[in-house]
Amino acid sequence: MKTLWQDLRYAVRVMLKQPGFTAVAVVTLALGIGANTAIFSVVDAALLRSLPYREPERLVHLWEAKQNRDFERREASYPDFLDWRAQTGEVFEGVAGYVNRGYTLTGGDAPERVAGAAVTSNFFDLLGVRPAHGRALLEGEDQPGAAAVVLLGHGLWQRRFGGDPAVVGRQITLSGESYTVVGVLAADFNFARVGNAELWTGLRPTPNFTTPRYMHWLNVVARLRPGVGPEAAGARLAAVGQAIAAEDPRAHENTALVAVPLHEEVVGQVKPVLLAMLVAVGLVLLIACANVANLLLARGAARRKEVAIRVALGASRWRLVRQLLTESVLLAAAGGALGLVVALWGVDLLVAAIPQAQLARMPYLGQLALDPGVLLFTAALSVATGVLFGLMPALDASRADLQEAMKEGGRSSGTKSAGRLRGALVVSEIAVALVLLVGAGLLVKSLLRMLSVDPGFRTENLLTMRVNLTPQRFADDADGTRRAAFFEELVRRAGALPGVEGAAAVSNLPLSGDGGTGTPSVVGREAPPGGWSEANLRVISPGYFDVMGVPRASGRVFNERDRVGAAPVVLVNRTFAERNFGGEDPTGQRITFMFTQGRPPFEIVGVVGDEKIKSLDAQTTPIIYFPMLQGPDSTAALVVRTAADPQGVAGALRTELRALDPEAPLFGVRTMERVIADAPATFMRRYPAYLIGVFAAVALVLASVGIYGVISYAVTQRTRELAIRSALGARRGDLLRLVLRQGMALALAGVAAGLAGAFALTRLLASLLFGVSATDPAVYAAVSLLLLTVALLACLVPARRATKVDPIEALRYE
Repeated sequence: MKTLWQDLRYAVRVMLKQPGFTAVAVVTLALGIGANTAIFSVVDAALLRSLPYREPERLVHLWEAKQNRDFERREASYPDFLDWRAQTGEVFEGVAGYVNRGYTLTGGDAPERVAGAAVTSNFFDLLGVRPAHGRALLEGEDQPGAAAVVLLGHGLWQRRFGGDPAVVGRQITLSGESYTVVGVLAADFNFARVGNAELWTGLRPTPNFTTPRYMHWLNVVARLRPGVGPEAAGARLAAVGQAIAAEDPRAHENTALVAVPLHEEVVGQVKPVLLAMLVAVGLVLLIACANVANLLLARGAARRKEVAIRVALGASRWRLVRQLLTESVLLAAAGGALGLVVALWGVDLLVAAIPQAQLARMPYLGQLALDPGVLLFTAALSVATGVLFGLMPALDASRADLQEAMKEGGRSSGTKSAGRLRGALVVSEIAVALVLLVGAGLLVKSLLRMLSVDPGFRTENLLTMRVNLTPQRFADDADGTRRAAFFEELVRRAGALPGVEGAAAVSNLPLSGDGGTGTPSVVGREAPPGGWSEANLRVISPGYFDVMGVPRASGRVFNERDRVGAAPVVLVNRTFAERNFGGEDPTGQRITFMFTQGRPPFEIVGVVGDEKIKSLDAQTTPIIYFPMLQGPDSTAALVVRTAADPQGVAGALRTELRALDPEAPLFGVRTMERVIADAPATFMRRYPAYLIGVFAAVALVLASVGIYGVISYAVTQRTRELAIRSALGARRGDLLRLVLRQGMALALAGVAAGLAGAFALTRLLASLLFGVSATDPAVYAAVSLLLLTVALLACLVPARRATKVDPIEALRYE
């Protein structure tokens, strides 16, 4: 212990004696360790920690999987949910349902749209969650006709009710209906599948949602019984699914029931992104270690006489190695301490770079902090880093030739092994930098490819927003006449605003991924092989396609005559027409749905171009459009095309809506460019491209500094040789080529090794790429050329210095 304390004191003195060296090494390590700690904090929160529920490993999410190229899985219908719950008691301890819902909260200065969820009464018990105040739902409070009760989320409780516990028992108005507050949830409660829900109500489905098996709308989560594995649960679900399909073959053809672990359901999509970033930041740390190791090798050469004196005084090789390793670990500890500051800053940047819409789907990042586990990771990483970059220089320095080092005037040129090691470290830095640059290049090219996909409409100067009508105000509007008149007037007023070129309404925006689906049958025709295509369903106002810039292929579009009382009509997109009619024009054909039994069929009056519904990188799906004037919902999205900046008309639109209905909120105001940017698919490609691009830029800088340092050191050590060559007649060009040859040989070796590494590692990015191969030759060639160019520039400065060596001065110094 005494000798360790001596080593530590001596290491501190050495570090203070060389402040420049210490500062460079500590800052370099702090960047690498801090970036790793920040990324590990996110990975720990998303992938390693358990979900904040009772025994979360037993929680699964249930889906109905459909063997269809457009819609891989779907929610349960209410009768399906009842059967799943009743017939799986031997494998599931409980089965609960939930659905995302939005509510209009009134009673304040202005109506506020609040995200929420409606759940079955056993939902919170199944998760093992207890409210912080009040109670959870009671049995029966989720049934049709039950009393309206609500639990408030902690954020809404603080924001709108001042954190007053007395709110429990109070009445509040949600979407025109009075609800009794029965509880307040804890601050740390979240359920990622419903994003940023701020209140929770009983399910209370209306009668038209409780009986049809074809209406798939209810999400289902279940808890496995102790000791029941996925195989047993899967076997039981298969039997239940087969029984349901036999009872209702039309709505459940080619379907199966699947159980997905809830943790995988929550983080499955983001997992490859986080792992890719973790690998990338680990490679940055390796480059930082290589740079510091090179610094230590250079310092070791300058300390050869000191080491030789200590050997002459009886120090053993192990004693020397331990002393030098102590210095390295102390440097790493200082870098780790500064790295924690970098990590705190980095975590904030990581979260700030996530769009708010996407952050709502990842609530585990909302209160991200450096907890004790992350601090332990940083400490372990610092020690491991110190040993990693310090061991080789320590071993090399301890092999010093005593006789040579003690000669008066002996040059501190270092050992041959040190020179080879410095070269190997530079080669490895360049190789790792190339791997990162190739990965970043592939991701950026993939992102550009996706953003260049034609969405099927014009995105510029297009403002979008959502409007929700108060259900109670239109409770007697059975056929939708009054709702249709409301949206017709709102669209008319929006279109008349200054600077507005056109306005329209649609039930769900394109690229939102939202909205219902249905499978039609064509009257008088046999189903094609594989059955009729399931389609996205959209309700639109007249003029929608003109405002959006969607082309018309054949037939006509909707007009003001397509309203309640007129013959039911629909429009279809090209993909629907091709899937169901081949090359035939479907105009004039009639279709029916399971949900329109007993009603006249819909006539297809036209075909329009394809809009992207899910995301830019998803396959184009069939779409069927219904006229809004023949029966709108109580919610719709407004799309407004402007001549200039679309954000300028948002205030005027709010004023017009308030004049029509003071209790109807206008929310979700975004340009279409922002809708695309905030889409999950865009985020999943932009975020890793952005971060790995930053890491690759840092790696490029570190690699160029590394090769510059090695070549500069080599020129210094070869001063005498270069002077002799110059004295014997070597021209400046010869000396320049001599030094450049040495540096570019290292660069070429690094590029060759990096290409092999990139070929192996970038395959891990395959799931994040769109329209780009993991072995794209253009990216590999461009990155190789970039790295060689940077290496050449890094070598030029010391090479030019070598050409200016004065032979007389250099030889006199020798």
